[in-house]
Amino acid sequence: MASFESQKEHFFEVALGRISDLVIITNADLQSPTGPKIIYVNDAVTALTGYHPSELVGQSPKIFQGPNTDRETLDRIRSGLRSEISIREELINYRKDASQYWIELSIDPILDNLNNITHFIAIERDITEKKSHTEEVNLLKERFELAARASQDAIFEWNLETHEFWANEAYETIYGYKPPSHVHLDRLDEISDLEADRQYAQRVTQEAINSGRDRYLLDHRFIRPDGSSGHTVVRAFIVRDDAGKALRIIGTCTDVSPLTDAMNALEASEERFRIIADTVSDILWDRDFEAGTIWATPGWPERLGIKLEPDVRADLAVLNYVHPDDRERLQRSFIETLKSDAAEWEAEYGLIGNDGATIILAVKAAILRHPNGRVQRMLGNARNVTAERQRQEGSTRARALEAVGQLTGGVAHDFNNQLMIIQGNAELLELGQLDGSQKESVDLINLACSSAADLTQRLLSFSRQSHLETGRIDLIKLIPNTVALLRAGIPESISIQCKVPADIWQAKSDANALEQAIVNLAVNARDAMPHGGNIVISCENRIFSHEMEPFSSELEPGHYVLVSVTDNGEGMPPEVLSKVFEPFFTTKDVGKGTGLGLSTVYGFAQQSGGKVTIYSEPAEGTTVNLYLPRFTEAGAEKGPELSVKEPELKVGQRILLVEDQPEVRAHVEKLLTRMGYVVTAASDGKEALLLMARGQEFDLLFTDVILPGGMNGQQLAEEIRKVDATTKVLFTSGYPAFAFEHLGLDEMDNLRLLRKPYRSIDLKVALADVLDS
Repeated sequence: MASFESQKEHFFEVALGRISDLVIITNADLQSPTGPKIIYVNDAVTALTGYHPSELVGQSPKIFQGPNTDRETLDRIRSGLRSEISIREELINYRKDASQYWIELSIDPILDNLNNITHFIAIERDITEKKSHTEEVNLLKERFELAARASQDAIFEWNLETHEFWANEAYETIYGYKPPSHVHLDRLDEISDLEADRQYAQRVTQEAINSGRDRYLLDHRFIRPDGSSGHTVVRAFIVRDDAGKALRIIGTCTDVSPLTDAMNALEASEERFRIIADTVSDILWDRDFEAGTIWATPGWPERLGIKLEPDVRADLAVLNYVHPDDRERLQRSFIETLKSDAAEWEAEYGLIGNDGATIILAVKAAILRHPNGRVQRMLGNARNVTAERQRQEGSTRARALEAVGQLTGGVAHDFNNQLMIIQGNAELLELGQLDGSQKESVDLINLACSSAADLTQRLLSFSRQSHLETGRIDLIKLIPNTVALLRAGIPESISIQCKVPADIWQAKSDANALEQAIVNLAVNARDAMPHGGNIVISCENRIFSHEMEPFSSELEPGHYVLVSVTDNGEGMPPEVLSKVFEPFFTTKDVGKGTGLGLSTVYGFAQQSGGKVTIYSEPAEGTTVNLYLPRFTEAGAEKGPELSVKEPELKVGQRILLVEDQPEVRAHVEKLLTRMGYVVTAASDGKEALLLMARGQEFDLLFTDVILPGGMNGQQLAEEIRKVDATTKVLFTSGYPAFAFEHLGLDEMDNLRLLRKPYRSIDLKVALADVLDS
């Protein structure tokens, strides 16, 4: 059974419905051409006028006026409403059937806690008979007394001369004790019902009497004898003599405690919900099927990291942005859920922004249904799970490669055993007397065994089951020696450059395996440049930490040596990049490659405790980064600490971020915003220049070097500096800085480059350095 508290509002509405007086509540919109609109009428209005409440709500009270309604009286009413005073008038109104009747009209403003008018309440009484038959005055008095007894409002009469005070039975219900027989204006503070606001009540009443007005409104709180608090609205009429002296005060006291409590509870609930909606990372949404409305956390597209039109709110509009591959599945899932008796709904689908970027959106909702099963509302959340799914996909791919490696290793071992048998028998045949054709056949068997042995060694390398002679590698010697060996197998149309700094750390791995890995990468680069080009083999010292998300290469924090092989060849599209480390995957023609080159490098890096990553763009070239642990055993020099001194940031400086990868762009934008910068993000050079054309100004351009759309980062920087020469530039890339020339870019004396992946502290230092320069 519902509690009394939860039924108070219902009781209040029922009580109003039983009042014989007409109660009409309007809003306070005085600026509208038609004036305030009706929001509530009680049953008495329907009974007298013949109008159903649904015909009145939303209408102007003018609906009751007709030809004989006095215009001057209406003007006084309008003037009284604008003056924010209580109004009492008599005028002719009209029923739905066009018959007229007289009413005694009392209109009072309803104030909030800040004394702002929020509504008007009109109490009307049919005085047709009083006007027509003066002899029925006693009957009207009796009706008033009956109404006073039946009313849930306290009705009182106060004689200011004799101090006599009368109130109906509802007075005790509201205030908790019987009404006093006498009340003195100058001693209102002695009455317990005004204990909370007694000074305020005394002042308002005295001011109303002295002002000469005939009406006033008093909104006050009080304490009942049992200690509970209450809230009432007093609407009073002052009876004066011909000289204007106040004689009596007649009024009503409406208990608005339930309404006040409900409003306070609603405000508190809305405030809690707003705080939750503003603080949680998920997007909250509420769809009301009966009202036909849908609400979502304000600014939800930006919070999800996707660009949509500002007015996209309705589910059908959002559906237009759903990835075509997911659209039919999403609609079917949603409709089938509504038709079922399910209490929850979950879905995951792609959402395409105006800039072409796609995110993966996970939606989960609770379904509220009527007893008959019909859906009333759905309340849920939405979350951008793009990065999470990519990490899962990467983990799944790593586990798959691990499983394939284990299987491949087993096959290679078994194959080696079979090769031993074939090669051993071939050697026995060589011991015998062979003619020319027989010797040629044995030689072919030996050659095939040699090729097969090399293949199994590659398989064992991928599966990390080949034996590595781990030790100290001096890259200053190894890299040039390897390049010298490569020149014999690389055509003259392709140049090879070697860039090894003098301070490069020593690596910890197998020197022969590293040489083989570099050769494999160089051969791949050669094949990607059939018409010639450039290969750059370089080394760098790198420090890794967990702060490099979302660019983390899954390396344990520490010191590493980076060996990079860069070419300016054909490059690879994303669908090829995702498979390059898989064994036997190749884009070469049949018979021109085994597909084990990169998979062997992958296995070597993993077995060495390192990692291999690859950057490539179609028609731009490829960089393969091989990370190997630094040799730090006895006698090795320690590298710099991972910690870097925090620079002083200039909060509020404007940064234009240009990055074509949506998840990277969203992460860096959030990172820069947390640092205190004002960030505007773009996906390519065209969008960035459009922002400048619209008059936006920036202190710094932070852009990837390789961008889609035919304009690279350097060209974008040059165009922006034509508009504003003061704009500073910081580049970022997964490619080495010296490789830009081979990627089709010009050298820049003042080029400032932040290599991917980077830590947040590295970004802070780079930005502070460039902005202060």
